Amino acid sequence: MHNKNWNCDGDHCTHESAEIRILPTGGSSNALLCRACFNHELQYRKQRNKELGSAFKFDIPDWYDLKLYDPGS
Repeated sequence: MHNKNWNCDGDHCTHESAEIRILPTGGSSNALLCRACFNHELQYRKQRNKELGSAFKFDIPDWYDLKLYDPGS
């Protein structure tokens, strides 16, 4: 079953038209992610943070604190 949301930058989508949020990735870069891909990314970040020094740790934002992506703007 193919559920790729084409507005999402991730590969773990579970719905073709799920809400997309903007996740800052550093500098002026962002990732556009659906909730499933966001959850996958945060699991990666949490695991990776265990191995990184405090100055290099990833931010762990809450889904609801991220800006909603509007593909029409």
